[in-house]
Amino acid sequence: MRQKKTRRTPSRPSRSSGSLIKPLSILFLMISICVGAYWNLHTGIVSEQLADSKIVNIEKGRDNGKDAIYTDVSQEMHEAIDSWLKTQGADVTTIDTQERTEKRHATGGIIRWTTLSKTVIPTKLFTREALETQLNKGGGKTVLYRVEKTKHDGKDVTEYDIAYFDMLDTEQLYLVTDKLYVTEPKANSNVIEKVKNMILRSSSGSLKDTSTKSPSSDTAQTLPSQITGQLAIVIDDCGSSTEILQKFNTIPIPLTYAVMPNKKYTAECAESGYEANRKIFVHMPMQPLNIQSSETVYIGTDMSDSKVKATADEMLDQVPHATGMNNHQGSMATADTRLMEDVMSVLKKRRLMYLDSRTNSASIGEQLASSMGIATSRNNLFIDNDADVSSVKNRLRQAGQIAKNNGSAIVIGHCRLNTAQAIREMVGELNKEGIDIVFATDLMQ
Repeated sequence: MRQKKTRRTPSRPSRSSGSLIKPLSILFLMISICVGAYWNLHTGIVSEQLADSKIVNIEKGRDNGKDAIYTDVSQEMHEAIDSWLKTQGADVTTIDTQERTEKRHATGGIIRWTTLSKTVIPTKLFTREALETQLNKGGGKTVLYRVEKTKHDGKDVTEYDIAYFDMLDTEQLYLVTDKLYVTEPKANSNVIEKVKNMILRSSSGSLKDTSTKSPSSDTAQTLPSQITGQLAIVIDDCGSSTEILQKFNTIPIPLTYAVMPNKKYTAECAESGYEANRKIFVHMPMQPLNIQSSETVYIGTDMSDSKVKATADEMLDQVPHATGMNNHQGSMATADTRLMEDVMSVLKKRRLMYLDSRTNSASIGEQLASSMGIATSRNNLFIDNDADVSSVKNRLRQAGQIAKNNGSAIVIGHCRLNTAQAIREMVGELNKEGIDIVFATDLMQ
């Protein structure tokens, strides 16, 4: 017979130990989950896949027929940028929130969005190239709009303005949603505090000279009952004087300002014009023919391809709110195919327009821009080569006639007191002749 086995009963200590294993395992698992969640939340660790997904899936704004609402888009932009910064191990702190509005000219409504200002403290070297690589994953919706370097306590701080791009009412729209103030890696608290104070003071307006804030235009132009032609007036050489620009800011018509880089008031004039509802171009210094350039830094034919592109990028970065560029001088440069292809590649990447100033009849700028899918047109007339008021007014009458004959015209003047006076005094006369004064961007295709 098979002997029956006797089941052994565990001793009390052994039974007690076994009964604790499962609850302890569960407790350990819960603690691990909580620690992991806390770590992810507070250290900002985010997967690259999640960051990429957020920037790829940003939706379009809402158009109710009058207003264009981009507040939800702004939130998606904020989350997408923050997610990517966290993949880089950066410490991100939101310092200021601004609810932004801009007039929507086509409908009489408004454009609404949100801008966040943030300090970014990287743990490793932060590069523009890495940021642009990530933004390019947005399929053209997310762009690097402006870059500006400053110093605090002798340490570099770089502002990166990131914008959402859209086509609205046939115009290019750039809405800056995120302003990143990036310090050097592992910056100390003194630098960070100074950056925070700078952002907050700027947001409250205390850094701006309120005495030079753009006053309202006198009165709106009287639109002709029957339009015989459209005329756009571009004002070159903005950037050297804020006082003269105020004279243009109050003229009650749409004007386009071409702002020079590397001038004392480059950024201030661009901001002033933008606040006065002007369109902003970059007045790009380029090499003239048979004479020395008036500018120290300009795009020249002796530059390599990479140097042309880098110089164009650097000067475009200096002018906030720019939607296009035109050439300053450039009678040699604009006739050079290689150089202009380099410049156009930069404009195309940034989705900027190109206005050919036509300082040389051999310029290939307009033709090349058009062939590359860049909205473009050309200057039809310089209105203030003779700088006295009466001469400028006569040239404006000539401009009006060109607009009548051709349906439209774009003309260029300069940031001078006499030019401002002549334009102001001619508004009524041009309107009576059926001339509708518009932005240069309205006439560029």
